[in-house]
Amino acid sequence: MTIKFCVKAGESAVETIKLINKAYGSAAMSHANVYRWYARFRDGREDVKDYARIGRPSTARTDENMESVCHLLTEDHCTTLQVIADRLNIAKETIRRIETEDLGKKKDLREICSSRLDHRAETRMRCLLPGSSFNGTR
Repeated sequence: MTIKFCVKAGESAVETIKLINKAYGSAAMSHANVYRWYARFRDGREDVKDYARIGRPSTARTDENMESVCHLLTEDHCTTLQVIADRLNIAKETIRRIETEDLGKKKDLREICSSRLDHRAETRMRCLLPGSSFNGTR
């Protein structure tokens, strides 16, 4: 609101920057941002809230999508992010955030599945080694 006040008081953008730097020191916003907001307020903007945008919503992290991700993970713990993303038509990074942040998964389920698969592959290899009682050649 400091910038808006300066605009309404008739201060120049340069004077506004000086006042902000004096008041906030190293925590002051960049000169580019001060100029940007100064111009917005000078052109009639009244608040700092984002305007509503037309088009795709800014996030796909909705309750419905969280429920869908949870359901898909419950069906198959070893499914990949890409498979879930493709099925729900949501970005892979959004699926990862839903899984780890929103659903509270501390350890990624795919890592657990991957380590189990690695263990199974290792066991299969041991079974196929010559001299093993499991390889069918005695």
